[in-house]
Amino acid sequence: MITATREVPESCERVWEVLAQGWTYTQWVVGNSRMRAVDPNWPEPGSSIRHSIGIWPLVINDATIVEESEPPHKLVLRAKLGPFGAARITMLLHEIPQGCRIEMIEVPVEGPMGAVPDAIALAAAYPRNKECLWRLAALAERLEPSQVK
Repeated sequence: MITATREVPESCERVWEVLAQGWTYTQWVVGNSRMRAVDPNWPEPGSSIRHSIGIWPLVINDATIVEESEPPHKLVLRAKLGPFGAARITMLLHEIPQGCRIEMIEVPVEGPMGAVPDAIALAAAYPRNKECLWRLAALAERLEPSQVK
């Protein structure tokens, strides 16, 4: 299990708005190179997004399916990764005095990913997930150029 966290000076509702827009996933999910389709009822349980992972022209077309959705605090996704298997991604949004703490928990659930030793999986996925949360926070905050150093 790999857990990354980030605090954002925005409400859980504002962060949830970004998660609920399936077309934004290429903007914050590292490795997701393009969106191909989004179910109109995203992020209800059973809905999916169709995406490609990788760097063109070496891309794999696959899908992410919503397993559980509790707006605006919990979203559980099953991210398929072609021949590499699948991972369960749990996004938890916690109210804090300064805004929202985002927790991203990733667990390999099928295929070769599940056979990778925890230390190696952690070394590979933790930095990626930290970057995902940085990007998600940026989309939620929507800063203007004058607000960025």
